[in-house]
Amino acid sequence: MPDHPRTQNPSDEAATKPHQQRRVGMVLTTMGFGGVPEVVFQLMRNLPRDRYATSLCVLKREADADNVCDQRRDRFAELGFDVHYAAESSRKLETVASVAQWIEDQELDVLHTHSNRPNVIGRMAGTLCRSSGLRIVAHYHNQYDDKWERDPAMLAFERRLAHTTDAMIAVSESVRQHVAANIGVPSSRLDVIGNGVDAAAFASGDRSSARAVLGVDDGLLLVGLVGRITEQKGQEDFVAAALRLCAVRGDVQFWMVGFAEDHALHQRLLQVVTDAGMAARIRFLGNRDDMARIYAALDLVVAPSRWEGFGIMLIEAMAAGRAIVASDTGAIPEIVRDGETAVLVPPRDVDALVAAMDALLRDPARRALLGAAGRRRGREFGWGAVTEKVAAVYERILRLPIANQAAQ
Repeated sequence: MPDHPRTQNPSDEAATKPHQQRRVGMVLTTMGFGGVPEVVFQLMRNLPRDRYATSLCVLKREADADNVCDQRRDRFAELGFDVHYAAESSRKLETVASVAQWIEDQELDVLHTHSNRPNVIGRMAGTLCRSSGLRIVAHYHNQYDDKWERDPAMLAFERRLAHTTDAMIAVSESVRQHVAANIGVPSSRLDVIGNGVDAAAFASGDRSSARAVLGVDDGLLLVGLVGRITEQKGQEDFVAAALRLCAVRGDVQFWMVGFAEDHALHQRLLQVVTDAGMAARIRFLGNRDDMARIYAALDLVVAPSRWEGFGIMLIEAMAAGRAIVASDTGAIPEIVRDGETAVLVPPRDVDALVAAMDALLRDPARRALLGAAGRRRGREFGWGAVTEKVAAVYERILRLPIANQAAQ
């Protein structure tokens, strides 16, 4: 291990120098798609640089998404952040060793891991480096039933690693209760810190101008689902609802925006749409880097998620002033306000989804009211406030003796 300035008495030094610059390392699974890389970017971007020097470790490269991953990596580089890729291996212990070496090389004060795999791999590595005074934060961005059922060993590790974790963050109350129940810790162990949005970036879009660029007629009604193509995001229910609405309405088009994480599901849905002769009206746009324009062009945003830990697309849609139909599940009722900024329906209920979508498509005044309330609500989710809360967690655990932290 390098000659670390805190090695002799790390806890005392952390307590007596609370305002010195601290080295914080974030750990991500990939630079790929979904909201977690965006959250990490915004945290690193907004943490005060006089107090925190941040760096990033990525566990895996996305072989089929190099262009997008490169763009995301470049955003970090443009702001002067170091991005390190851990040595990839089919053997988890080799990856753990690689991350541990990165922790030592960076001489980290705080290790902040994000979501399922980093919360295990990263914290295993961090536990090996505790003698330097390292503090460990685990950040939970979703509900993980599907992952823990598929790989029970990950949940077993989670339960044991909780004892060497100084702070745990959940993005919503729903996620806090989910994690606490499954890992077997008091819910008070988890701080609830929601995600943010750059509201100004989404609020300035103009429908007509956006449609002119995208080649969409002003008279067409446009419905969009934003999210990775996975079982979680409910594209299967969206396509079923879209097909039913296409059969009775000729003035509506449906867009799905997001990377095909589940390739089999993507191909199956493409085939369903093609067989129905609706490929021109139900479109798969893939990943986009012009999301402000996409939201501006839409008349209605639909989020038929089957489970949801937070849903950054919801606050983006609200910031853009768009009416929303979403599932009444997970954290969604915490983020939107049913009847005020969105219409909520039961998850997996295609009948209810069709009815809610059709009612709003027939009622432009109602869409406008929901959108205006959403725009006001979206302004409540600023990254500055989110980052201040995360920094407060860092300061709290840096002040506490390591031996006492896991019991708090």
